[in-house]
Amino acid sequence: MNKTDYVWIIFVAENTNRFPNFFPIGVYTTEVKAKQELQDLPNDNNYQLFKFPVDEFFGYFNKKGELVGMDIGNHWHYHFKDDLEGQ
Repeated sequence: MNKTDYVWIIFVAENTNRFPNFFPIGVYTTEVKAKQELQDLPNDNNYQLFKFPVDEFFGYFNKKGELVGMDIGNHWHYHFKDDLEGQ
C-alpha cells in the first residue's frame, strides 16, 4: 500500500466510564500533517492517533458474531493531560 491508502485520524480521549470515550477531531492524508496538528492542540486533553486503511472494513466480531471493536493494529497515545496532572 502507498501512503494514499491510509488516513490518519486524531481522536480526543476522555477519562470516562462511558463508551465510547473518544471521538474524532481531524482526518489527514499524511502522518506528518496529523503529527503537526497534534503538536498544536491544547495540552489539556489526551489524544489518540489512528492509522486507518481506506476502503477496508476493520470491525472486529467476537465468536458470537457481535461487533465488539476494531481490528486495527496501528494507533498511538498522546497523554498530554495525564502528563500535566502528574507534575
